[in-house]
Amino acid sequence: MTKEEYLHQVLKQIHYIFDHNKIEEELNQHFEDSIQDLMEDGLSREEAEQQAVKHMGDPVEAGKLLNQEHNPLLGYLCMISTVILVPLGIFVSIIAVIFLTTFITQLTPTTIDTNAEAISLDIDVDLSTHKVKIDNLYLLENGECTLTYRSWTKFHYSRAGRSSDLFYLEDYNGNVIPCGSFSSQTVFGSYGSRNFSYPQDSSYIYVITFDGQKIELNLEEYYYEEN
Repeated sequence: MTKEEYLHQVLKQIHYIFDHNKIEEELNQHFEDSIQDLMEDGLSREEAEQQAVKHMGDPVEAGKLLNQEHNPLLGYLCMISTVILVPLGIFVSIIAVIFLTTFITQLTPTTIDTNAEAISLDIDVDLSTHKVKIDNLYLLENGECTLTYRSWTKFHYSRAGRSSDLFYLEDYNGNVIPCGSFSSQTVFGSYGSRNFSYPQDSSYIYVITFDGQKIELNLEEYYYEEN
């Protein structure tokens, strides 16, 4: 029996085919080591290979023993687990990165792209559905103003929405101030800004929350603080 015939008989007994290449490599290496030892004793390569095959014993019995070590059930379970767990691990990692990024975003005061200095307001508002922090006021050179904010959705509240109507602005006479708005949702809540024109009649404006809370802001006071 040649070495190739021996290997063929061994591999026929091993049901988990995905380990065949590895087992064949190991047996080939074992054969090669044995052949080299025999050739050092004076045998030709052909004679050494025949002796090495005899020393390996019955290929069927050897294959059955290896089949027990390379259990097909465990092998397929391991392969299936790898197929499932690797994509799952990648998915979990992506979700973790998203959560971490949005968490950091929620911890960082909202800013806008402008050369104007941010005037810190640091106003906390507790609503029934959200906690809101009005972070900064920007007084722009063209007479425009911007308020930036962040909101956190409370756990008992089922929707992450309402970012656009958490609050609106009124002037000193109780008129709604038209605002341009920007908002972005995160898994924890939202963040955004309200852009409006500096009021003409009075520097006072009011932040009115959807549940009726009223917060007074004197823009002139902040303007003088800035300058």
